[in-house]
Amino acid sequence: MKRIGTSLLASVFLCIASQAAAKQTEFPIMGFQTVPPHPVAVTADWDESEFGKNPPTVYNHSLARIACILSEVAYVDADPTASTDALSRCYAALGVKKDDIEYHYDVDYENPLWGNDQCAFSFAKKEIASSTGKKTLIFVVVRGTPAGANEWISNVDIGQGDDVMHQGFLKASLQVGNALLSYLLKNQIQPSQAYFLLSGHSRGAAVANMVAAGLTTDPQFDVNTIYAYTFAAPNVTTDEHAQDEKFNFIWNVINAEDIVPTVPLARDNWKYRKYGHTLTLVNAWNTDLATYENEYYPKMNEYYQLFLKRDYAPFKLGPFIPIQITRFLSHFNKDVNRYYGKILGLHNKAVGIFNKLFPSVNDDDPEFADQATNEESDSFTDTIINWLDSTTGGLVNYATDAFVDMHANESYLAWMLAFDETTLFSEVGSTQLLLKGSFECAVFSTDGELLAQIKDSRIIYKSIRLPIASVQIKSNLLTIGFPANADFTVAVYRGSLLPTPVAVQIEQYSASGLLVETTAKQRIYPHKGIAYTIKAGKILLNAEQADIAKISGAEKRQTVKDGKMGHTWDFSVVPEFNVDTNGHFGGGVHVGTQAIFGSVLMTNNAYSLTKSFVLAQGIGTQQNLIGPVMWDIEAFCKLTWSLDGDIGLDIVPSFRTTVSFKPRHRVQFFAGPVFDFHIADYNDAAFSKDVTKRTMGTIAFSDTVSAVPSIQFGIRL
Repeated sequence: MKRIGTSLLASVFLCIASQAAAKQTEFPIMGFQTVPPHPVAVTADWDESEFGKNPPTVYNHSLARIACILSEVAYVDADPTASTDALSRCYAALGVKKDDIEYHYDVDYENPLWGNDQCAFSFAKKEIASSTGKKTLIFVVVRGTPAGANEWISNVDIGQGDDVMHQGFLKASLQVGNALLSYLLKNQIQPSQAYFLLSGHSRGAAVANMVAAGLTTDPQFDVNTIYAYTFAAPNVTTDEHAQDEKFNFIWNVINAEDIVPTVPLARDNWKYRKYGHTLTLVNAWNTDLATYENEYYPKMNEYYQLFLKRDYAPFKLGPFIPIQITRFLSHFNKDVNRYYGKILGLHNKAVGIFNKLFPSVNDDDPEFADQATNEESDSFTDTIINWLDSTTGGLVNYATDAFVDMHANESYLAWMLAFDETTLFSEVGSTQLLLKGSFECAVFSTDGELLAQIKDSRIIYKSIRLPIASVQIKSNLLTIGFPANADFTVAVYRGSLLPTPVAVQIEQYSASGLLVETTAKQRIYPHKGIAYTIKAGKILLNAEQADIAKISGAEKRQTVKDGKMGHTWDFSVVPEFNVDTNGHFGGGVHVGTQAIFGSVLMTNNAYSLTKSFVLAQGIGTQQNLIGPVMWDIEAFCKLTWSLDGDIGLDIVPSFRTTVSFKPRHRVQFFAGPVFDFHIADYNDAAFSKDVTKRTMGTIAFSDTVSAVPSIQFGIRL
């Protein structure tokens, strides 16, 4: 009984001690994007006993918040004498003495050893009462990329050949690692008697990630004493063992809407990754949408407004946009060697862009004299942007803000401060449906709302409604993205006379946007009498193949109507240019719908340019034969003026049937026979040898009626 009472008393004491150790600490926040002229005060728990309480392989949200705060203020150049030096003030709030801070912010990019492959960073130390006793805590905080070309150029220095590591990040991490060893030696700190907290955002995150991974190979360091938290870290290595257990003390927090954590590419032939765990923030695609909009976003936005004095602008499309950008980049440069290519390689283009974005401007710079002109140009550009923004209902400015917010550390910090780890992260992935072929398509919500339309395999972008997203990959290939928090129905149709093949595939992605699985192709064959429906959304997350149903009859007709498919009655004006084997050439226009249209064509004959002129008026219809192949049937009344000698007018009945191929939405290449009817003693002049050359003979129907055939080729636009 006495032993039980003693144990209970000890437990209560430890609990009280723990509560006493944790305290709300105020931190001054000022970073790369923050708007206020002075730091914004935020509070967070600071508890030194968190070190050693659990191994670093267990995520610690309190320490992650502190790491994110330090990553934010690291962007402000350290100057202990300035009142806005948020980094020094945050160190002071953590109990660090000024003399125990070492700054490495005086970066010399002309250094012959490191060149552009450098970064700014700082170290700080303090004695703490950890859960394992008195220890020295070492802070290692790496700044992200500043507004200058040098470190941006280093960011795109991936490396070639047998390089396993991103070379720009690797060299910077070696610089930080060497400086850390010197700092420990100078301060006579044994790594075995210390805890380490590493942090960084963006480039700083990549460098911190590699420094932490590098410490695993140094016998002086014990990974059980290293706490590493990074934010928006790019990929750093192709090492297949980057997620091995020995790196489990590294935690990488990413926003799935952020493109930066997806580069260098992880897909196809690239295979880049990060060391350690990856945690994905909640977004509109990976969590309950109502909860996100009514609870998560408003609470996070309170912090964001403190930092930027405006609302947070999410894309609300999960990883969809980063996935499409990486898809394009991988298609454009299929591997690292092509990335460094002289003609199509993206590396040299990126370096050129950075040099233009971040020019050095001073009094001796000849470009300085043009600054006024540049300002006038900027003013004109702003006027155009403002006009576009007002025309699109604010979409331009929102998209601009969204591209900033997806990566800004202020976004990460707002999420980190607003929620604990039980709410903040999601492991739910997303899916995309790939459709290839010639088809029409519609996407419906569960209540029947039309969310997207595809016509002739072309996305009608103005028809797309959130939360659906879609991108045209090729003229006959597109992808539709779906969140994992709702169900949808995709209807596929083709108003063709013959069954048209359409390929269907599912791409399944992790919460962070990493391609996990691509299912085998399934083929469907829609036509005038048959359409197909595909269940999409969360049902596709673990599906081995798409759930496809064939529909016909009244159900098909209603689905086609609701999806605004079957566009045979859409009005259009289609120009045409043609030439035939009898020497006629010309062009004109078709006006009407696919089902029925009128035509006016003007032609002349290359063999008798000055002897005749033809004006054809007609009516026709176009049917979809199969896929992108169309079949046209047209009847014409041709008015032929014979200009040689006495001017005469003849009427020539004509019939044309052609087969068209549509490689793109509007463009059609066509070919087919044309039959001009010769009626004896009625339109003889139009068929005289001086007016019409007969390359294919004639087809006689009677003594007075015959047809003069030719093969016509042309293009409709």
